[in-house]
Amino acid sequence: MVLRITVPLGDSETPASYVSRFAAANGLPAREFCLDWETTFQSIVDGSAQAISIIAGKADLAAGDLMQHAFVKTNKDKHDYAYRGERLQRGWLRRKDVAVCPACLAQDLASTTGRRPRLAAYGRAIWQIAAIKTCPHHHMPLIVAADDLTPGRLHDFADLIAPVLPNISQLAAVSPARSPTDFETYLIERLDKTGASIPFLDRLDLYVAIHCCELVGAVSLHGRTPSLKTLSDEEWRLAGAAGFDILRGGTESLDAFLRELQQTYPYTRSGTEGPQAVFGRVYQVLEFAAPDAAYDPVREAIGSYIRANFPLAAGDVVFGVPTPSRTLHSIRSLSLETGQHPKRLRKILEASGALTPASRLSVDANVLFPVQAAPPALLAGHTTLSRPAASRHINAPRCQIDLLVKSDLIKPVLDGRAAGAVDQYAVPDLDRFLEQLLDGAVRVDSPGPDQLDIPAAGKRACCSAAEIVRLVLDKKLAWTGRSAGARGYLALLVDVAELRPLVQGDDHGGIKPRDVAKLLGVNDQVVYRLIEHGHLPSTSRIHPINRCPQTVVMPADLQAFQRAYVTLFGLAKERGEHFRKTKKAMDDAGVEAVFDPATLGATIYRRSVSDQSFNAT
Repeated sequence: MVLRITVPLGDSETPASYVSRFAAANGLPAREFCLDWETTFQSIVDGSAQAISIIAGKADLAAGDLMQHAFVKTNKDKHDYAYRGERLQRGWLRRKDVAVCPACLAQDLASTTGRRPRLAAYGRAIWQIAAIKTCPHHHMPLIVAADDLTPGRLHDFADLIAPVLPNISQLAAVSPARSPTDFETYLIERLDKTGASIPFLDRLDLYVAIHCCELVGAVSLHGRTPSLKTLSDEEWRLAGAAGFDILRGGTESLDAFLRELQQTYPYTRSGTEGPQAVFGRVYQVLEFAAPDAAYDPVREAIGSYIRANFPLAAGDVVFGVPTPSRTLHSIRSLSLETGQHPKRLRKILEASGALTPASRLSVDANVLFPVQAAPPALLAGHTTLSRPAASRHINAPRCQIDLLVKSDLIKPVLDGRAAGAVDQYAVPDLDRFLEQLLDGAVRVDSPGPDQLDIPAAGKRACCSAAEIVRLVLDKKLAWTGRSAGARGYLALLVDVAELRPLVQGDDHGGIKPRDVAKLLGVNDQVVYRLIEHGHLPSTSRIHPINRCPQTVVMPADLQAFQRAYVTLFGLAKERGEHFRKTKKAMDDAGVEAVFDPATLGATIYRRSVSDQSFNAT
């Protein structure tokens, strides 16, 4: 049965607004009116197709026309609604107050004659969406016409706006002019299916897109931790616009926003500066206050940025997902993890090529590098020692550890010299070196005269400490001891008598100048002068014991010299006469010394000439 008194359906009018006006036209409150037809006004508000069909039949309307702008409740427990194919939730709808455009209502009243104002003015569907705060037609802010929370009057549009209608024209006249933000325009066009595509936001449910734009914008405008419960309507409007400007650019623009938050975070040494602290409310809301799976695309986008730009340790949780293993470090995270000073770490990382020169402009927490790009020893920095500390750890004097390092018997795990830092030695490596060095050593309470520690044994055997250590590590010594009165490196004892043959070099076979002098029957200086002036060939050889360069004459060269030359004393001895008689005979024969006697300090003849002279006589 169609009722005699009806009202026309307004453009984009909600079923609740229409039923409220329809009931008022028949002199009843909306709830009582619906009960008369065996339905409820709340069913109309919740977009029940059955309830709306009943009322449409009483108003001689097509049910589809009245349903067109219904907010259909789809999930009672979660307060989900569907409107024009978009999913919304109660928190992003105006359900407890009435917002209107004064100009729209003034226009309704002006275009309708002969009807009471409360029956002429109707509620538009977009006024129900809390994020839309500006009329797209009249470019003025929506005003709250009623916020009566009395359950019996809730959603009864005609009844709630009645007090403001007498002054609606004046309200329209004094309302400031402002254009809808791009965010508001996006929402309206998305609902009307007329807007350009914005892929990142379009794939989100409408309420998620609204929430994320407002959330990101609030952090952008008011800092990391704004009080979301105290922001005004105008602050939310500006926040939505700011967030939309960021998210409309998709993940690239979102990453830029997150990067700015990360780079401007005031890092301290508290060690609690993870994504939650850096991103503030953005992270907190998505992690703790929005468990709905509809937010997963946003969580994934932000989570991808976090995993790519934060030094997460294994087990760190990002939006409920634990990190399987660490892939990134920052100077700060590595410093906190290893206990090493960040300035030193920065130098070593720059020297190793893990950091670029541009990183010098960034704070320690923002200087990121892949774990595999860092020198492995940096990851175990808390077990490394400087060379002086390593020297004390193994109880080796400074000169001894310098020799061990120079000989590669002990190697630094961090070579910091190229970067202006000190070398670092791993404690496990040092302990392993001592263990190998003392392996098999017998305890000695009172060492014997030939049982000496490495430095003393090196001096006695004329060899380096490195040679002794290599012999010990290579198990070339049959006996090693461990002094009960010492520890570490200086506790090792070796037998010098066993050591000496192993460290001596091969005999070079040369004859020392002093021994050459004895063989030639001259003093040492004569031999040195013969060598100096090139008359007697010599060569340099390494002494087999003391390892020093030594000038020697090879036996073949000495024999050739003796075949070619003879000294005055040697010639006299061969003839069995006094050297003065031999000298007089050589002078009478006119034979002169082959070398200047004044220079050499000895008289030497060429043997072939002397033999001829004596044969002639």
